[in-house]
Amino acid sequence: MKKAIAVMMILAGSLAAAPRVTFGIGFGVPAPVAVVRPVCPGPGYAWVAGYYAPNGVWVAGYWAPPAVVVAPRFEHARIIEPRFEHFRR
Repeated sequence: MKKAIAVMMILAGSLAAAPRVTFGIGFGVPAPVAVVRPVCPGPGYAWVAGYYAPNGVWVAGYWAPPAVVVAPRFEHARIIEPRFEHFRR
């Protein structure tokens, strides 16, 4: 009886550990998506067109709000030199 249970456990474990190999072939381009652009919500908005994400899902376009431009400011003079010491061996 103990031997039968041990054999069943070994067989069950070997079935769960079996290697699985799958192959997938994708070809062609995705179907075009027809989208109606909604009305612009206000002045300064820019339309961002939709696109296919890397995983193949369509991301719909949207109206981006106007960009806020801030004047540059000067904090203090610093000279930042690039350091490439980690490339020297």
